[in-house]
Amino acid sequence: MKNVFRTLTITGGLAASLLIGAGTTSAAENDSLLNLNDGLVENLNIFDSSDENNLVIDSQNNSSSDVNAETTNDSLDTTVDGATEGSVGAVVEGEDESAAVNADGNAGVMNETVIDEESDTVSSTTEATTEGSVGAVVEGEDESVAANAGGNAGVMNETVIDEENDTVSSTTEAATEGSVGAIVEGEDESAAVNADGNAGLINETVVNEETNSTTSTTEGNVGGNLNAILESDDSTSILGADNNTTITNVIESNGENDSSSFALGTESLTNLGLSSEEADNEESAKVMAAVSALIEAQSTENSSRLGTEVDVASMVG
Repeated sequence: MKNVFRTLTITGGLAASLLIGAGTTSAAENDSLLNLNDGLVENLNIFDSSDENNLVIDSQNNSSSDVNAETTNDSLDTTVDGATEGSVGAVVEGEDESAAVNADGNAGVMNETVIDEESDTVSSTTEATTEGSVGAVVEGEDESVAANAGGNAGVMNETVIDEENDTVSSTTEAATEGSVGAIVEGEDESAAVNADGNAGLINETVVNEETNSTTSTTEGNVGGNLNAILESDDSTSILGADNNTTITNVIESNGENDSSSFALGTESLTNLGLSSEEADNEESAKVMAAVSALIEAQSTENSSRLGTEVDVASMVG
């Protein structure tokens, strides 16, 4: 049974990183903070092969799907639904220490397609979601460790083709969010780390062949925060950081009058704070930075224009 919990921990970490996505990559990379207490992460591998250890694993999985189709002389309507959910749990008990790991998640997908030959239109809508969580607890005589992660993600696309009006419209939305938390407690010191983040993206594209024009708009947002606390007999340290960034892009072109335009803008706000307290001394620092930038370009048959704008503001205290 050697390395049983290490394997479970690695498996849980991989599952959490897949669920949470890029929005919380920086949070996952801060697991090194758990090493504050003489390498407690290494000490998660606490079980050796002996008759005094007991391992119990429980796994469950359910899935379902549904397909419907309706037809008439000039139309076709199809709907597809699918869902999957499952959970895994493991418990290890030893003479002086115990550990528990559990993970659960579910996913679903839906598609609806409508073809109307009478009006020469095709409409397709697809939605997909996934969510899950991973938790682990280790308890020993002198120290304990708890870690948990959760996240969910979703994506939606809607495409409409109108042959009568020579237009194609496509809208895509995606979002992901998640959190990671860890607590380490020992005889003389304790540490807590918490991180969460979210990201979203939407794109809308319209192509009009009759007017020979194309319009595409994209908006994105990324936000997250990280907090860490370290306490010992003589001092306390607190770290806090958060960031929010938005990006907007608009592209337009018109073949009839031979013109095009492009605009890209971004805004970012970051806050960072650090404080340390000892018996007879207290120190703190805070940094705030805001950045915004805009690029615009326009072109016609006889002229062109390019403009840029950048604003930077910061505060240190």
